[in-house]
Amino acid sequence: QILEDISFALPASHISFTLLLLSVDGCIDWSVDLKTYMALAGEPVRVKCALFYSYIRTNYSTAQSMGLRLIWYKNKGDLEEPIIFSEVRMSKEEDSIWFHSVEAQDSGFYTCVLRNSTYCMKVSMSLTVAENESGLCYNSKIRYSEKSEVTKRKEIVCPDMDDYKTPEHEPEVVWYKECKPKMWRSIIIQKGNALLIQEVQEEDGGNYTCELKYDGKLIRRTTELKVTALLTDKPPKPLFPRENQPSVIDVQLGKPLNIPCKAFFGFSGESGPMIYWMKGEKFIEELAGHIREGEIRLLKEHLGEKEVELTLTFDAVVEADLANYTCHVENRNGRKHASILLRKKDLIYKIELAGGLGAILLLLVLLIIIYKCYNIELLLFYRQTFGSNEDADDNKEYDAYLSYTKVDPDALDCDNNEEEQFALEILPDVLEKHYGYKLFIPDRDLIPSGTYIEDLTRCVEQSRRLIIVLTPDYVLRRGWSIFELETRLHSMLVSGEIKVIWIECTELKEKVNCREVELLKRNIKLLSLVKWKGTQSSKLNSKFWKHLVYEMPVKKKVTLSRRQVLDSAEQGLFGELQTAPSIAVTSTSAALVASQADLSDFHQTDSVPMRHCCRSYNYEMPTSSLPMASLGSHHHTYCNIPLTLLNGQLPLNNAAKNAPEFHRNSPLLPLSSKELSFTSDIW
Repeated sequence: QILEDISFALPASHISFTLLLLSVDGCIDWSVDLKTYMALAGEPVRVKCALFYSYIRTNYSTAQSMGLRLIWYKNKGDLEEPIIFSEVRMSKEEDSIWFHSVEAQDSGFYTCVLRNSTYCMKVSMSLTVAENESGLCYNSKIRYSEKSEVTKRKEIVCPDMDDYKTPEHEPEVVWYKECKPKMWRSIIIQKGNALLIQEVQEEDGGNYTCELKYDGKLIRRTTELKVTALLTDKPPKPLFPRENQPSVIDVQLGKPLNIPCKAFFGFSGESGPMIYWMKGEKFIEELAGHIREGEIRLLKEHLGEKEVELTLTFDAVVEADLANYTCHVENRNGRKHASILLRKKDLIYKIELAGGLGAILLLLVLLIIIYKCYNIELLLFYRQTFGSNEDADDNKEYDAYLSYTKVDPDALDCDNNEEEQFALEILPDVLEKHYGYKLFIPDRDLIPSGTYIEDLTRCVEQSRRLIIVLTPDYVLRRGWSIFELETRLHSMLVSGEIKVIWIECTELKEKVNCREVELLKRNIKLLSLVKWKGTQSSKLNSKFWKHLVYEMPVKKKVTLSRRQVLDSAEQGLFGELQTAPSIAVTSTSAALVASQADLSDFHQTDSVPMRHCCRSYNYEMPTSSLPMASLGSHHHTYCNIPLTLLNGQLPLNNAAKNAPEFHRNSPLLPLSSKELSFTSDIW
């Protein structure tokens, strides 16, 4: 009875198949229709029941007149749940479901069932909803796909646009490529809802998006066009081994062997290249288990044309494997082949191989020796030739901040030892005058103020490197104290924000307890160690200076003029600080601004003598330039912290009352505001 009712509606080819599709409950299930619906979130979408378009020869009105009802379900796992139409987000209109604003949760399978009391028929449709990908007007998972051969004619149609047309209104379609408006070439013409490319070029491949407005909402459909080479009418071409040129490979018995077969496949429209090996009339699968084919590897691909490789692998070559092997390549246009003959290797090849390996090994050893002896020189040469200045775009003012042990104010009349001379004179002179680096030296470039520590912190942040000159006095006086006290400086060391160059001036193990030094090293993330060995390191071509320059920022060598550089012998051990034409005082720091050009023109009669304690010089300063209350007295010490800040001692004026025992490397005492206001000893 069922077949009699619907025989007029089914194609003859479907009637026999219909009997196979009768389910247990007597409903004909056509499974899932081939057409899939795709939409972006927020768009209106029409899902049509495929029964009326692909499976029966009738329409919705005819089915209704026969007493058939159309019921919609949404598949949830193995269950089908009836759809309740709210008319707000979705509504039922004849043979379709209209989603007025589709959402991602609407993705899934929708089943339409056409039935009455005697029979039923159903089919499912797939709907995929996706959001736009970031920065794009489409989602790559719901693109349509088209192909075209280069130089051929191609028409790209905006898909599923009929659902948005009305008899009185034809929607206006706008086309984009890669989500951007494009000035189309003269041979690309827009015809209604289609884009016609009269002669496809390679650059025409890509994503084409058509856009229209419907019911106040934007609707977009994206088609990916893949441009291929012209369809070939030739068989593939073997590249190795070559066709009609049998190759011979000398092999050693008992050794593994890999033989590649490479071939070029023109675009034939087939899914994949066909390539395989044979030994005589036998396929590789028929041979012994120690011979096998690898996976087909894609070496190159352009417009569908491919260069592929298939490797024949021998786990261990035996006498029986010495034979002819043929690589076959084929497509719909024909087949080609190329052969390789395996031959046993003679003793002469072993000698040649040994000689070649010996020469390579000797060369390798020689290169290693050269690198070990001249690695710094080679790296510096490469950096000087091909490197770029590190200060190009980092917005930092100094190449390095120099941290070293100051001279004790009570020992100003004593001669500096070798380490002090190195830290205070040799190191700055060579780096600044010979190599052109710009160093920040606290006692030279900054005078203390109420915000002295903040100023130093800012100067460290403005430096690309931190140089620590490690001497016994530096360890005994805990020269790194500022980096423990100041949170920002400590964070820069442990996080690797600034690279630290650690210069050891002498062997410390027998002189001081190095436990704190090792602890400090472990806390510094980026640390390079350079050792100063006295006179043998003093020459400019010594390993010490080369290593130090390598650790410093990359800087192209700059030749300084005589007017820019003063000989260190003319300045004395530390150099005389220049008389400043003015003293600038701000809310954060007070800095001397020295100008070589103004030295001869600067004179002040009404001035107060002030003495720099580190460099033993007197300079005149106008009374009005700096409030004397902030200096404390005419004798201004700004290069040494009181030992109270270094070793836990009490101030000098309290020493007579309480004379605590002096302990080296003892914990720091907190800084007082009074100490910060009149003196500083920051490294």
